[in-house]
Amino acid sequence: MTAGAPATNGYAAPLRAVDRIEVLSEGAETRFALYKTVDPGDPYMAGHFPGLTLLPAVFVLEALRQAVTTIVGADEPLNLLEVRSGRWLAPMQGGDEIRLDVTVSPAGEGRRRVTAQGTRQDGTPVAAVKATLGDRDAALAATPPEGLAPPAAGGAPGPDYTGVLGLLPVRHPMLMVDRVESLDPGRRITVAKAVSGSEPCYGRMAEGLPLSRYMYPRSLMLESFGQASVLLWLSTGTAEGVPVAAAFRECRFFGEVRPGAVLRHESWIDRLMANNVFVSGRTWDGDRCVMTVGALVGSSRPRERVDRAMTAAS
Repeated sequence: MTAGAPATNGYAAPLRAVDRIEVLSEGAETRFALYKTVDPGDPYMAGHFPGLTLLPAVFVLEALRQAVTTIVGADEPLNLLEVRSGRWLAPMQGGDEIRLDVTVSPAGEGRRRVTAQGTRQDGTPVAAVKATLGDRDAALAATPPEGLAPPAAGGAPGPDYTGVLGLLPVRHPMLMVDRVESLDPGRRITVAKAVSGSEPCYGRMAEGLPLSRYMYPRSLMLESFGQASVLLWLSTGTAEGVPVAAAFRECRFFGEVRPGAVLRHESWIDRLMANNVFVSGRTWDGDRCVMTVGALVGSSRPRERVDRAMTAAS
């Protein structure tokens, strides 16, 4: 059985992250395969990376969200509640067709447990994900740990916006760092990201939709946190080549973020190794904690390991 790709104009989404879905089995567990061809013409993709189109790891999470929303026939879009683990095993380059083999099972009221294995068209494994999706009630019911406090104001400033442009290998509209509020090189960073209603994720949405449909995609929130963490990593002078996400663990989301919010990411380095960094942190909307990141693992890879066109030409 084949299901059509999910429409994305009924809720905020960075791109149409699914081309088609093949339902393999239904029941207590639903199994399906989803397909997505990495298209340089998709929204956000022109800026990731200029001259080298790579599918951001977080857009795999977005594909799972859109596909499961379609499969279950939800009236409101589902949202990420938790990324228990995500491993990104190989680059997903412009023109690649990615297949995700997905299993969905109930995980309590309004919640669904999702596991997925991703491969490129040449059979190369590209992703392995364990996540939990939930309906709006489940998203609103999720609460952060007690005792957390927003990052304190002040501290040594980091690079200005032009400095950020000189450091991060992303460009508009994929650049998701507006201001570095403070930077303790090699240790901790606080970064601001304004959520604007003019962002591409709100384009092509139907008229008359309720406010709930304008919830800022959590995939983009995680991408923005990742860019803040790359800036922190670059401050150590140990990152060379193309910085990419290698893994996420224990990422949890709370409440809703809508246009007009100013996100503040605080990220700190837990461990630094050759060509790898381990960070964790939190994201705030005002005094509300809206995301905690147990671990984000970054990997710095030579460009020829990421760009297969260079390998083929050598």
